[in-house]
Amino acid sequence: MKIKIVLLSLIVSVNMLASEKLALKKIQEFGKILKTELKKGLKESPQKAVEVCNLKAPEIQKQVSSDNISIGRVSLKNRNPNNKPKPWMKGYIQKFQSKEIKKSHIVVDLDNGKKGLLKPIITMPLCLKCHGANIDKSLLAVIKNKYPNDKAIGYKVGDIRGYFWAEY
Repeated sequence: MKIKIVLLSLIVSVNMLASEKLALKKIQEFGKILKTELKKGLKESPQKAVEVCNLKAPEIQKQVSSDNISIGRVSLKNRNPNNKPKPWMKGYIQKFQSKEIKKSHIVVDLDNGKKGLLKPIITMPLCLKCHGANIDKSLLAVIKNKYPNDKAIGYKVGDIRGYFWAEY
């Protein structure tokens, strides 16, 4: 009987680890596709990059999500009001922001028997055109037109700009 319990525990642990790895893979895929699209948009113009975030990012999010894993992005200083943190995320985001959590990501148990995963999005030089402290005035006008309540500016390279999340 003890062997069956140990084997069952091992199987559950392996399945949970596989799900975590798949969630991370989906987040990585989402980030890679989005970054590629943003680079293409920036080659045309920063305004085109804003359009990519506005229109293509939600499409990419749906494309990469599956029946078993939902993914997305959130931020305390969000540009898109749809990207505000869910209740389960808020405390962990505060801990990442205050550097209490130093891991590359965290996995938490959710009330519904699912898992939640948060992975910080680190500001890179590419991000500063639209999220930095010195945004071109004409670009800022485009951003404010699409996102009147934008809070996603003033970042420096290395800042946590937001989080990728997964629920599975």
